[in-house]
Amino acid sequence: MKNCIYILFAFVFCLSTFSSCEKEEDTLVEIKVVTIEGTPVAGAEVRLFGQGTTNQVETSELRIDRTQITAANGITTFDFSDLYVPGQSGFAILNVEIIKVFPDGPLEEEGIIQVVEEETNRKTFILE
Repeated sequence: MKNCIYILFAFVFCLSTFSSCEKEEDTLVEIKVVTIEGTPVAGAEVRLFGQGTTNQVETSELRIDRTQITAANGITTFDFSDLYVPGQSGFAILNVEIIKVFPDGPLEEEGIIQVVEEETNRKTFILE
């Protein structure tokens, strides 16, 4: 009888261990920067930032403020997986600022991106 109880306990333990672990997907933002002609822009500074809210009132404290440089393919990827809380409804709408200094002067672009949790969110910006 004790053996049956031990076997049943081991079965329930294994079943609960393997079935309750749902892997959380990464929350990523991929920004691509190109010229009007579609050429990738390497070395562009991309800043993503967003303000937190408290009781529906906007605060001046930046919850997210990260800056990266685009690679040779004009792409930079931000990983926000560390900020996502499972069960959270929606993640963020972030401001995007891009600047690239060329020999004949800087080019800038601004916009926004909606970040959906547990997805790779992609957006292309054209420097004009």
